[in-house]
Amino acid sequence: MKNVLFITPSLGFAGAAKMLSFVAEQLSGRGHEVCIVNLKATVDTVTYDRRISDRISVIDVSQLGRKEQILKIRRVAKEMSADIIIGFTEIPNAIARIVGFTLGIPSIMSERGDPKRFDMGKGFKNGLVLKIINSSKGGVFQTEGARDFYCKGLQKRGVVIPNPIFISGDVPHVDHDKREKSVVSVGRLDNFQKRYDVMLDAFKLFSDKHPEYVLKLYGRGSDEKLISEWVSERGLAERVKFMGLTTQPMQDTCGDGMFIITSDFEGISNSLLEAMAVGLPCVSTDHTPGGARLLITDHENGILAPIEDARALAAAMCEFAEDPELAKKCGENAKDVVNRFAPEKIIDMWESYILKLTK
Repeated sequence: MKNVLFITPSLGFAGAAKMLSFVAEQLSGRGHEVCIVNLKATVDTVTYDRRISDRISVIDVSQLGRKEQILKIRRVAKEMSADIIIGFTEIPNAIARIVGFTLGIPSIMSERGDPKRFDMGKGFKNGLVLKIINSSKGGVFQTEGARDFYCKGLQKRGVVIPNPIFISGDVPHVDHDKREKSVVSVGRLDNFQKRYDVMLDAFKLFSDKHPEYVLKLYGRGSDEKLISEWVSERGLAERVKFMGLTTQPMQDTCGDGMFIITSDFEGISNSLLEAMAVGLPCVSTDHTPGGARLLITDHENGILAPIEDARALAAAMCEFAEDPELAKKCGENAKDVVNRFAPEKIIDMWESYILKLTK
């Protein structure tokens, strides 16, 4: 059994935090000692306490400066005799490598999105932070597109491990002909990545043809007020519903008519996986670095559309609304993600890779 130290930017309710919680919990359940260092205070109304068990130590260093954080993490790693240090997202990846290097402990960087979309001032794309991350002992990437951003050496040392489908309880099922006239989206209300402006433009075009449909938005975020203003500006106040956070997305959305995600970039979207698992006909942008393309075969288990293309997204929604057989086929085929991305398969890949690097 190994002593595993994780470093995360936050233990909130975003996708990276959800994935880290999964890996940490599963490794702990298999007998490994696990500790998580949280760089930032949790700000989400749904806290990590619901997903991190008491057998895992969680250390909050959000009140410390960066140098003090690194020194604290170094002490934690020594005290627990860490066998490996794993970062989740860019800054934690760099810190994991720095601490690991000073203590002679291997580190794994874990890419949770599209590295081409992040520019940490002078430090990341061409600077010191990227050089530090590239020297990591290993790397875990969600997609080949994300892996290919990094240096050849890290690409060879690393491994592609997709997200699992997170299932709580039984997977709910609703017959297609009993679904609501609704389009649903689940995600952080952040327009920079999720592009709610494009979603609302697309829904406006779709809604002009299909006024019986409503758009349901699950989530919270810094752009919630702005998105609400855009809803009013587009004359959609009666057709767009803000649903708040959900802790059971599959149960809350299983009866909706279709799912939509309009991100410019994603890793592998947990909300898209969950929507496919319950058989929702899914419309997704073909966002970088390839997560949607990994999940969806166009017009077989969902529909892909170019990023920033409201007309194409509206046309995709119209296809599902106007062709019940296509919607039913794509929804039924989508359910196979439950087998393709079963949690047992994914954690086996993580554990095997960790054991390989800590021999």
